Parts: sequence; C-alpha cells; structure tokens
Amino acid sequence: ITLARYYMLAFSSLIASRAVAPTRANGGDALFFGERAARAGVSALPVRIATFDGIRGVEAAEALDAGARVLAVPAANALQVTPDSPCPRWVDPKVWRSAAWDLRLALLLLRVKQQAERGEGLNEARAAWLDLLPRSFDTPLYWSDADLEATGYPPLIEAVAKQRALWSKHRAEVAASARAMGEQASGEAEAGVQPLCAPSGEELDWALSCVRSRAFSGPASGTLKAAAAQLGFAGLLGLVSVVGGFLAPQQAVDGVSVVGVSLVFSDVVASRLLARGKRHVLCPYLDMLNHASSRSGSRLEYDYFGDAFGASLDPAAGPVPPGAELLISYGDRSNDQLLQYYGFVEAGNPHDSFLVDQQSFLLALGEADPYPKERLRRLSQARVPLTDNTAAVSLTAEGGGPRAMQLARLLFLAEADLADDGASPSSPAGEERARRAVGAAAALVWKQRRDSRLEAAGAGFAKGSPTDAPSRHRGLARAFAAEKERVLERCVAACGGRCE
Repeated sequence: ITLARYYMLAFSSLIASRAVAPTRANGGDALFFGERAARAGVSALPVRIATFDGIRGVEAAEALDAGARVLAVPAANALQVTPDSPCPRWVDPKVWRSAAWDLRLALLLLRVKQQAERGEGLNEARAAWLDLLPRSFDTPLYWSDADLEATGYPPLIEAVAKQRALWSKHRAEVAASARAMGEQASGEAEAGVQPLCAPSGEELDWALSCVRSRAFSGPASGTLKAAAAQLGFAGLLGLVSVVGGFLAPQQAVDGVSVVGVSLVFSDVVASRLLARGKRHVLCPYLDMLNHASSRSGSRLEYDYFGDAFGASLDPAAGPVPPGAELLISYGDRSNDQLLQYYGFVEAGNPHDSFLVDQQSFLLALGEADPYPKERLRRLSQARVPLTDNTAAVSLTAEGGGPRAMQLARLLFLAEADLADDGASPSSPAGEERARRAVGAAAALVWKQRRDSRLEAAGAGFAKGSPTDAPSRHRGLARAFAAEKERVLERCVAACGGRCE
C-alpha cells in the first residue's frame, strides 16, 4: 500500500503529459476571442475568427505546428450533461428525466441566455461566447416541403419529418412545465432560484439547433473537481482518525493515497474501458472550429488534470500556414447528418452512403438482374429473417453494405455457396456474382434518379431567384442530390459496372 503514493504521482504525470495547454496565451482582440475569454482562463495559440466562403470559422494568425493543441477552455465554462446528471432546481424533474441529451443541453443553454438577458452575472468566457452564437439557422428543419422534395431522397425527408414532430413535442412539454413552475416560484424565489422562463417555440428550436450543430461527446468520465472533493473528504477522515488515535499517521496517508489512485483509475482509465454512457458537451470557442472528414486525426478531449476541454489538430495534415482555416473532424458523419443538423454538404464525403428501403432494393435487383423468384423464401428462412421490407439497405463508394450483400447472396448464389445464411462472404466467384448484382441494382437506382431529376428540371421544378432564401435551400438540395448520385456512381464502379 505504501507504493500507492508513488504510482499515483507517476500515473498523474503520464496522463498530464498527454494534454498540454497551448503554450501562448490568448491576448488581444485581434487574437481568437479577445480579452474577456483570456481573463476567464481560455488559452489559445495565435488564431482568430474569420470567414471562409461565407462560413465563419477559425484561421491561423501565425504558422502552427502539425498536431498542435490550439485551444484549451476551462471545463467550468462548458455546458455538459451525462445520463446521470442531476436535475437542476429550475427545471421540472419530469421533463428532465425524460429528456435526451440534446434537450438537456438546450435547456442549460436557454438558462444561460436568460441569465444574460436579465443581467445576472455570467463569467466572461460565456458572455463573450453568447455574442458569437448564430442568431438563426438554415438547416432542413426550416425548409419548405418543396425544397426538401428537391433532394429526391426519402430517408432525409423522413428524418426531418421525425425531427419536426419530436421538437414540436419538446416545445409543448417545456413551455407547459416552465409555466407551471413559474406559478409555483414564490417558494423558490426565497431560496434564490429563478425557474426557467417559458421559452417560445422559436427560442427552443434555436437552442436545440445550437446543440445539435455544436456539441461533441466523449466517455462519461469523472472530473477533477469531483475527485478533489472526494479526496478532500478522505483526507478529513484520515485526519480525524489520526487525532482520535484510530490510525497511525502513515496508515492514514496510505489510505488517502489509495483513494487517490482509485479515483484517478476510475475516472481516467475505467471510464474508457467500461460502458458508462457518454458525456455531451457544448463548449465555448471549441464549437467555432469547422469540419472536414479528412482531419480524422484531430481531437476534442477532456484534460482530466487540467480540468479543461481542448482541441488538437490532425498531425497527418501537416503544419498550418498563416491565414489557413483550422479544421477538425466531427466524426464519421454522412451527408444526411451534415445537412440535417449542420446545414452543409461535404463534397466527396468518404462516410456518405445511399440508403434505400429493402422493398425498393429487391425490385431494383429483380429488374436489373432477374433472379429465381422462389429464392425469396430464403429471406424468411434465415436464422435472422430478412422480412422487414422497410429496413434500410446501404450502398457506399466501396460497394454494397452488409445487408445489400447478404440479400444478393441469398438471391443469386446456389445453396452450396451460401455461408451463415448469406451473412458471411462466399467463394471468390460467389462474391463476384453478388457484387455484380448489387452494382446492377445501384446503376438502375442511379438512372431512375437521373431521369427524375431531368424531368423535374424540364418542368421548371427548380426555378427561383438566386438571392432569395428558398433558392439557397434549393442550391443545398441540389448539392446533396448530386453527392448521392456520386455515391451511386462509385458504388457501381466498385462492383465492376458503370452508369449509362
């Protein structure tokens, strides 16, 4: 046990060395977020807010090293929730318990916004950050039905319809509970707690849009602040035990050391190895960094010993010259996710896919490359039946996804060539046959989309002024549709075919 103190110090040094704060402090309005953020402990390398093709982002004010840790924000400035986050006193417990992570964060953001509007004291980092948040959003949630239809992509249209229904439900629940708490606020006012003012539908939509486009997640590990409180309590018990004669001083020190090691191990190591749920974070200033899938080596992470959230660039991207935009990866996001929640489409997105329901895929397979109809029985005879014709079938730049390939194997291969009900690869010849069938189906889907698009354009479906909002939506819809067609083209090519 006496070695515990040594291991705690060594382990702490090892972990701390992995997350070093930026070596140059934020200073001056010309750099990053100005003096208000700097006084609140936010540190950054020489970077600043800039606009790139009409999109606000962050650029290097000076040359930056590859993989540089460009920003560190004290965790106290961030809004964060975990599955076990206690309900704040100003929120209806019933709403909080049933709320998913995005609604919980949205409620926290609305609270901060209302505090700022009432002139209540906010730390300078949050106050400066609120001024930088967008005032409105242009994601498909706010599009017309005609603009959504212009994507020609049912999965996105259905996803947005579900989002609208869910957010409408949130608006009604939050408004009703906030009004009810406001009517019972006299007792709370005496305790110095002001309930959340009932937000308008537009305000809640704004907060949810901020959260869905700016938050990030990681393991729901403990924090240094909580660990320090527990360690302090253990130290107090140790002191009382020594004074009371229950323990020798060395025994008390060893006991506190063991507690410290256990806390660090639990918070830093076990939280990453064991499923504890996720911590979702809305962190000032980190949310200003824009996305590129190519920056997969970038990191947004919690520095346990520094009790701060930090951003590091992708080392593989090389040094960043002055004036270049700093980019990070938001994760493996398809264009469906990027457009729905972030409001943009990424050209050549390696994580994009084309989703089609199983019924449509089977019809395309049968038309493009007819198969013996009696083999359809195999779908229901599989150990895990493939009878849900609404299930999504994925087509990617690498070819058919797992379900597409399993369906093709079951319908085109002889019984002797099937392994694991078609879920596992067959012989090389069998795999080639299944890939050809998937490619033929993808080529037919591509042709149907192209013909539909040309027909709509000929009917004047996509007309509009280039300066009005619907036209901007329509431009995004067209870009999205074009990327989906490129996914199909690459899928066909990967399967050995070509689109004609």
